[in-house]
Amino acid sequence: MMILGLIYMKGNSAREAQVWEMLRRLGVLPSKYHFLFGYPKRFITGDFVQQRYLSYRRVPHTIPSEYEFSWGPRSNLEISKMKVLGFVARLHKKEPQHWPVQYCEALADVANRAIADRGQG
Repeated sequence: MMILGLIYMKGNSAREAQVWEMLRRLGVLPSKYHFLFGYPKRFITGDFVQQRYLSYRRVPHTIPSEYEFSWGPRSNLEISKMKVLGFVARLHKKEPQHWPVQYCEALADVANRAIADRGQG
């Protein structure tokens, strides 16, 4: 949720360096073994990408090469933007409306999911 929240709040993609910095602030070092995650960098760039929770791609025209994460198709199916925004809001002790751009996008996501659900029912 932390990584999805960062990606969402950064405009639906986050540079790899931003993800590692956020994790460092939480005391999780990307290349150091963690008792819950194993090696976080391998877990995130390997397992989460392979399981399609995250997409990982090279940012064009960057020297040296930089990479970014975005939500993968599985995250888009399984987790709503409103749920992630609510998580971020609770972390910051604010209401989701505090971020109007993300809130409007999350409302649109809720509406689109409702339409898709009705179409399958």
